[in-house]
Amino acid sequence: MNLLVWMLGVPLLTAAIGAVGSPRKVMEATMLGGLSLTFVLCLATASQFLGGTIPMAFGDTLRVDGLSALVLVLCGFVGLVSGAYGVGYLRRNEARGLVNTRMRREFYGLIPAYVFAMLLVAVSNNLGILWIAVELTTLASVFLVTFHDRDTSLEAAWKFLMLGSLGLGFALLGTVLLFASGRGSLGEGMSALNWTRFMDVAPTLNPFTVRLGVVFALIGYGTKAGLAPMHTWKPDAYREAPSPAVALMAVGMLNGALYCILRIHMISMAALGQEFSSELLLTLGLLSVLIATPFILIQWNLKRLLAYSSIEHVGIMVFGLGLGVEAGVFGALLHMTYHSLAKPVALFSAGTLAQLHSSSDFDRIGTGTFTRAPIASGLLVLAVVIITGSPPFGMFFSEMTILRAGFLSTHTTATAVFLAALVVLFCGFGYQIGRLVLGPARDAADRRRPAPERFDLGMVVVIGAAILASVSAFYLPGPLTALIRAATQVVWGSA
Repeated sequence: MNLLVWMLGVPLLTAAIGAVGSPRKVMEATMLGGLSLTFVLCLATASQFLGGTIPMAFGDTLRVDGLSALVLVLCGFVGLVSGAYGVGYLRRNEARGLVNTRMRREFYGLIPAYVFAMLLVAVSNNLGILWIAVELTTLASVFLVTFHDRDTSLEAAWKFLMLGSLGLGFALLGTVLLFASGRGSLGEGMSALNWTRFMDVAPTLNPFTVRLGVVFALIGYGTKAGLAPMHTWKPDAYREAPSPAVALMAVGMLNGALYCILRIHMISMAALGQEFSSELLLTLGLLSVLIATPFILIQWNLKRLLAYSSIEHVGIMVFGLGLGVEAGVFGALLHMTYHSLAKPVALFSAGTLAQLHSSSDFDRIGTGTFTRAPIASGLLVLAVVIITGSPPFGMFFSEMTILRAGFLSTHTTATAVFLAALVVLFCGFGYQIGRLVLGPARDAADRRRPAPERFDLGMVVVIGAAILASVSAFYLPGPLTALIRAATQVVWGSA
C-alpha cells in the first residue's frame, strides 16, 4: 500500500480505537504505538523525498515536496511528544478524580485524530482538500478546548469556533476566487484545484481576482495561525485546553496554517510577482509581534502568556517571509523548525506547574515555584531562554538570519521596529518567568500548597524534549537541514 496512505491511516485507526474505548493501559499503549509508528512513517516519507522520489497518492491529490516533507516531520514529532506527555498528564488528572471514562475515550480519540488532520494538511496538493483538513483541526480543537467541562472552557471553545469558522469562511471564499481567476485555464474536475495546476497556469490567471482571492485566503488562514488582528481566540483556548492539546495547537496547527499561507503566497508570487503578498505578510507579521508585546508585559496567566508567545513567533515567521528575499524565507522556515522543537517544552512544563497548583493563574501558582517544583520550574526557565531567542540556542540564529535579511533589504525601518519589539518581548518574558520561578517562596502555612512533584512518564517526555531542543542549537541532523533548504527552494522558486 502507498506510504502516504499508511501514514494517514495509522493515526486515523489509532483515533478510532481510542474513541471506542478499552482498558486504560490498552488505550495508552495503542496511542503511543500508533503515534510512534506515524512519526516513523513521516520520517520514511521525508526520506523517500530526499532520495529523489516524489511521494504521491490518489493521482496527485496527495503529494509531497520539500515544504510538505518538512511540515510532515515537524507535525509527526509534536504529535508523538504530545501523545506521550498526554499519557502522564491524564494519569495525574485521573488520580485527582478529574477524568471519567467518557473523557478518557474523548482524549485518546481526539489526539490521534488531530495528528491525522495535521498530516493531511501537509500532504494536500488540492486546495479544496487542504481547506477540509484545516476544518478538521478546528473541529478537533473545539472538543479539546471543552475537555474540562468548565464554564470558561465552553466560553473559550465558542469564541474559538466563531473566529475559526469566520476565518475558514474567508479562506473558502479566497479559494473560490482563486479558482474563478483561472476560468478557462485551470480545467475541470478535482484537479482544477490542485496547487501544482495553479502554478502551471499562474501567468494566465486574472490579476484582479487573484488579488481578491489572496487577501481573503491570507486573512482566513492567518486566523488559524493566530496572526494579529485575528489572534484573539488563542489566549482563552490555550488557557482552557489540556496541555497536550495546546502543544498540538501551538505547533501543529500553527505549522499547518503557515503551510497554507505559504501555498497561497506562492500562487500570488507566480501570478502577480512577489510584492503584493509579501507586503501583506510583512504587515501582518510586524503587527503580530507588536500586539503581543504589551500583553506579555501585563499578563496574569501562565498559559495565556505562552499564547502571546505563539502570536509573537508566528509573527516572526511571517515577517521573515514578507521580506521578499531568500534569506528571509530560510530564516522563517528555520525558525519554524526550532519553534517546533522548543515550544512543547515550555507548554508541558507550564502545564505541569498548572496541574500541581490546580490553576495556571499567577496569583494561584504564587512565586518561588523553584522551591516547590524544581524540575518543572527549571525546565520552564530553560524553555523560556530558548523561545526568547537567547544565544546560543537555535532561535537566536533563526532570528538573526531574519534580522540580517531585513536590514539588507529595502525594509530597514520595519526591521528596526521589529528588533525593538523583540528586545521588549525578551525583557517582558524574563520578568514574568523570573518572578514566578525565582520570586519569594510561598508561606509554608499557605493552605493552597501544591501537590508534590512526581517523576513520571510526562516528566520524562519533557526532559527528553528539552535535551533535544538544547542539542538542536549545536547540531541539526543533515537530513533535517536538507529539508529546510528544500522547503526554502520550493517557496523561493515560485518568486
